[in-house]
Amino acid sequence: MKIPLHTAGSGIKLSSIRVPLPKAYSGDEDIKQFDGWLHSMLRWMKINHYAGPEHECDRITLTAMYLDKKAKTWFNDNVKGINCRRRVWTFKDVITGPYDQFIHESSIQDATQKFYAVKYATDGGVYGFYHELEHYALRMIHVPDSYTFNTQLMMGLLSSMIWLVIDKGVTAEMLSLNEILHMAKCVEEGNKVMRQYDDHCRVGVTTPSHSVRVAQPSHPSPTSSWPVQSTRSTPALPATQNLKHQNDECPTRAVSRLIVNE
Repeated sequence: MKIPLHTAGSGIKLSSIRVPLPKAYSGDEDIKQFDGWLHSMLRWMKINHYAGPEHECDRITLTAMYLDKKAKTWFNDNVKGINCRRRVWTFKDVITGPYDQFIHESSIQDATQKFYAVKYATDGGVYGFYHELEHYALRMIHVPDSYTFNTQLMMGLLSSMIWLVIDKGVTAEMLSLNEILHMAKCVEEGNKVMRQYDDHCRVGVTTPSHSVRVAQPSHPSPTSSWPVQSTRSTPALPATQNLKHQNDECPTRAVSRLIVNE
């Protein structure tokens, strides 16, 4: 489906772009599914120039097109049904209505449980662990403060990494999130270097004609000293830096704020 865009002031020179349609929300209690549906629909509306108060009715009608099963039944009974009691609905009401109806407190509690259960994994690394932790923290009923977040970040690392980080004077009480992330990343990269050295010294180099045993290095083993700290910068941390300012914001208000910002 090609949708023409008016891009005179955006710097985009293409006359059209293929925009994927949002997937319908069915009324499941999965807050992650609701969150993904809301973001994709708001982006779709913004690209197709349905933003602003002049398109209020259009946005309500378009929202109904991307509801299914229980969510569509709720819309028909409450917003546009022949027997609905309330006659005036805003776009924000149409979004927060299904949220209040289907996203129960028990489903939001899942984010709290996952926040305290998530651990460091080698495939995602330190940054992947941080982003997963942040993902659940921002969806909790009471967003954790900076100290709680930093503590959970450190305690979720591998035991070997925790001791190396603490040995360098890094603690949740004394340092910022950026400093903890930087040191954890240094430890992670140092461990990778040590594993590469160990593998290089343990395994011979094989050629098509014969095998040659790699000579043992004359310098001390890399495991005997701390590796040089990485100079790579840490990622931007806009959301978690403000966690402590969001503690009193209820989930429904957060959804409303997202709609207003779009």
